[in-house]
Amino acid sequence: MFMRLVGLSLAIGMGSAAQVQEAAQAQEAYPNRAIHVIVPLPAGSAADGVARIVMPAAEKLLGQPIIIENEGGAASIPGTARAAKAKPDGYTFLFGTVATQASNPNIFNKLPYDPSKDFTAVARVAGQSLVMAVPKVSGVKTIDEFVAKAKKSGNMSYASAGIGTSAHLSAELLKLRTGIPLRHIPYQGGSQSVLDLMRGETDAMFYSLAQFQPGLQSGELILLGNAGETRTKFKSDLPTLRELGYDVVINSWYGLYAPTGTPSEAIEKMAAAVNKALTEPAVIEALEKTGTEVYASASPAEFQKFTDAERKRYGELIAAAGIPKK
Repeated sequence: MFMRLVGLSLAIGMGSAAQVQEAAQAQEAYPNRAIHVIVPLPAGSAADGVARIVMPAAEKLLGQPIIIENEGGAASIPGTARAAKAKPDGYTFLFGTVATQASNPNIFNKLPYDPSKDFTAVARVAGQSLVMAVPKVSGVKTIDEFVAKAKKSGNMSYASAGIGTSAHLSAELLKLRTGIPLRHIPYQGGSQSVLDLMRGETDAMFYSLAQFQPGLQSGELILLGNAGETRTKFKSDLPTLRELGYDVVINSWYGLYAPTGTPSEAIEKMAAAVNKALTEPAVIEALEKTGTEVYASASPAEFQKFTDAERKRYGELIAAAGIPKK
């Protein structure tokens, strides 16, 4: 009996000690341990590349490790859902994209998360102009030739890095504007989709300039136009599709989000670290080498407003394009 009481007392004492330690850690200045950033796309994707440039710089400013975790596939849904359900303590963030925050809610009937309720915007990071490429073996050299060929064939395809991505919606907008029939071939990430495009297994693709570089350097890909509002400084001789007579304007963007309920101190400190990192010359240079443009600094409230507006805009685009909900 005595031994049981001693054991019970020890257990209570250990439990109390653990609780005291946890409470003490909670009162320490944020952050006091490693931070996890979930990228809901495969390693090597455009979003992953941007995250791995920006977050290490933020890590140095915060003084704690930032661990990037890739969970790709299934239209970025599993990784995004895991971030949404994470404990809102400031130690888990989502590296979000157009797909996770704006298009997926307008494409999928039942998502295991609601971006308007389950996430709080933290920091707007960067964006990329999307360019349209075709395989050289297709013989197509201009957007006019592509449209004419697609109308005549009736059986051409386009690739994307996944359902709901900017690449997907850019091609759907081109279909809407021209009336051409194109089959969508969605991939789970961008690397394989670009390789297949280079081989002529698909007929076209919208993606970032950096992701197309191997095919451009080898001469296996031809660029037809830029889907940005203005010409990109990384390829200033490439006209926008709007300049060429096709009203197709979509940009890819990335930003950091936290599970709703995350303490304001954590959000403010992470936002400050990311915004400061984006002013560092080494970070800017590394991003520009990938064809990524740094956005002007935005507060969490400003980024939330931007995200909400984009979700509405993409909803209208998806409805106009007649993309069926899944």
